[in-house]
Amino acid sequence: MNFSPIQFDAEALETMIGGQTFLDVRRLSIQNREQGCSFFKAYGYDVQNDEDLKKLWAYHRKAVTYIQDELLSPGELVPVRLSDPNELGDIVNLLIMASTTGGDLQRWSNAILKVMHVFVHLENDLFSQFSNDIQNQILNPIQTHIHEDPVIGTTLGPALGPQSIVLKKFEVKPFKATASSVTKLLAKRELVAFRLLDKIGVRIVTKYLFDVFRVLEYFLDHNIVSFAHNIPDQSNNTLYPLNLFFETMESLARESEYTPEQMDKFLWERLAGNSNRAKYNEKVNSFSSQEFRFIKFITRRLVRIDNGGSDGKSLSFFYPYEVQIVDYETYLKNTTGPASHDLYKKRQIEKARERILNPAGDGAGDNGAGVRGANT
Repeated sequence: MNFSPIQFDAEALETMIGGQTFLDVRRLSIQNREQGCSFFKAYGYDVQNDEDLKKLWAYHRKAVTYIQDELLSPGELVPVRLSDPNELGDIVNLLIMASTTGGDLQRWSNAILKVMHVFVHLENDLFSQFSNDIQNQILNPIQTHIHEDPVIGTTLGPALGPQSIVLKKFEVKPFKATASSVTKLLAKRELVAFRLLDKIGVRIVTKYLFDVFRVLEYFLDHNIVSFAHNIPDQSNNTLYPLNLFFETMESLARESEYTPEQMDKFLWERLAGNSNRAKYNEKVNSFSSQEFRFIKFITRRLVRIDNGGSDGKSLSFFYPYEVQIVDYETYLKNTTGPASHDLYKKRQIEKARERILNPAGDGAGDNGAGVRGANT
C-alpha cells in the first residue's frame, strides 16, 4: 500500500491533540478488514480470539438495544443491515461502513460504534470488578449512623439527644443503571467514563434548612467523611449561601438555645435582607433547571480489596461517591415543575440523540429527519 507523506487522518489527530472526543468523530478511516482488525486490536480486542469476538458482539447488541429503547421515537428503527448480526456478517464491517462517505449506513454505523465505546469503558472499570466491596466500604460507615425509631422516625445519630437529627428521607442512590450512565456520557461532551463520579451515593432530606448544615457537621465530627478527600470542583451549593450562614451563626447569642424553627427564621431573614451579597457555589449543569436547589459534594474513600494472594497484600484505591443534602420544602420543589428529575433526564436524552444520531457537519437536520430516512 502506498502512503502519501502529506495525507493525514484529520479526525484521529483532532482526537489525539485537538481536544475532540471519540464520540464526536464524524468518520473513521478504515478501508479494509485488515485495517479493521488492527484497529480493534489496538483498541483492546482481538477479533481472532473467540472470547474477544463474543465480547464485541455483546457490546454491539447492547448498543443497538440502547439506541432503539432510549433514543428513538415510536416507528423509528435501527437499520436491520446493522442491527442483525447475520445481516452485518462481520463485526469489522461496522468500522468499514463508518468510514464511508456520507449516507445513512455510515451515520448509523458510527452511532452504534460510539455507544459500544461507552459500554466498553463503563464495564471495564474498578466498580464493575469490585462493586460489592466498594459499596459496602463506602455506605456502611454512613448507614451505621442512621436509626429508625417507631415514634420519631428516621434520624441521623441516636433517636434522642442533642446530636439527633430528624430526617424526612434517607436514600441510598441506586447504582446508576447502565442506560442512565450511557445517556449521561453521551450528553456531556466533557465527560468520560472514569470521571463518572456519582455511581454511588446517598441523598439526605432534613426537616429543616438549619439541619442541612447540622448533617454536614455531624459527618465531620464523627469522621464519616474526610474533607481532605473532597473533590473541590464537584461541590455544589445552590441551597443557602455559606457566607450568610456563617454571619447568621455569629450574630446569635452563644449561651442561648434555639429551636430549628427559630434557626430557619433567622437564616431566611438574613438571606432576604442580604440577597445581593449571597455567595453560592454553583457548578453549572446545562441539563438542570435554575430552580433546582441542593447541597452536594463528592468525596473519596480508600477502598481495600483482599486479593486472596499468598503474599497477603491487598489492592487499594480511592473511589468517589456523592452526598446530596436538602431540606424537605426544597426537596418537594425539586421534584415538581421544571426542576423535576424527569425533565432533567428528558433534556439529557435529547442531547444524547442529537450528538450521536445527528452529529454536526453530517448533513442531517436537527429535527431527526435524517434518522427517520434511514428506516425506509
